[in-house]
Amino acid sequence: MTLNSLDIETPSPASYHMQTGERGADWKFALIQALAGSEAPRVMSAFDFYQLVLKHRPGTTSNTARLVSRTLVAAGALARVSTGLFLNKRKVPSVELGEAAAHLRCGAIVSLQSVLGECGFLNNPSDVVVAVLPTSANKRPTLGELETSSGQRFRFYGLAERFFPTTESERWETLQPGRMCPTFRPEAALLQWLHLAAMKRSAMTPPPVDVDMELLNEDLLKRLAFRWKLETQLDQWRSRAQLANFGEDGTTDGTTQTVEPTSAALTLAAEARVRMLARKSVKAK
Repeated sequence: MTLNSLDIETPSPASYHMQTGERGADWKFALIQALAGSEAPRVMSAFDFYQLVLKHRPGTTSNTARLVSRTLVAAGALARVSTGLFLNKRKVPSVELGEAAAHLRCGAIVSLQSVLGECGFLNNPSDVVVAVLPTSANKRPTLGELETSSGQRFRFYGLAERFFPTTESERWETLQPGRMCPTFRPEAALLQWLHLAAMKRSAMTPPPVDVDMELLNEDLLKRLAFRWKLETQLDQWRSRAQLANFGEDGTTDGTTQTVEPTSAALTLAAEARVRMLARKSVKAK
């Protein structure tokens, strides 16, 4: 499919009064150019798209706009997320699927496995977009997994409002700068994961222990753990991660202290070593 195939209607003389002054199918090429413009949304609802069409061809029916949207999806200019929601693939930098999360669930912020997999902290990144939503006695958002009509998968978890920034300084400390949609920093994502895994009746398992801690900002991790009262959960998880690192725990005086692992910890460590050795073997090739 190419842009030359965008003429899905037979133009008539009455169609020559377009706002752009162009005739026939030319308005569709102008529409394609407008999708890359600064005013075009990165994520578009059907209403957003229809309004953009009307700017280039006043009087266009919603049915014609729907047909044009299908053609643009086939041409790769738009990507359908769900009924009435599109990613604008003409935008630079490229639009990511995670940007649709807040459009599917108002207030959603990308976090947890999505963030930690993207930065390399996890060995096995998730193919599901994972986001969190603020919950309270007055806020009961729809949570759980959502599979869109186009087959993309999103997973939404609820978190207490204290985990969400309310001031500019908190936004700077907890959210990644320069992102096109709200996205938590990896340090915040890890702590949120630990919190959710520790909750009663939680189906979420703790983070794996064969991870790359060097990718995280240690000072920020400690500050957020103190603020969110998650120091115990972080220390317990660190202990399991230390055991996975050949059963040794570093002490503050620079010496190494051997820790006696439990049978469960030994199982986790063995599984982690297998994955780490397999990864090193692939890199060596």
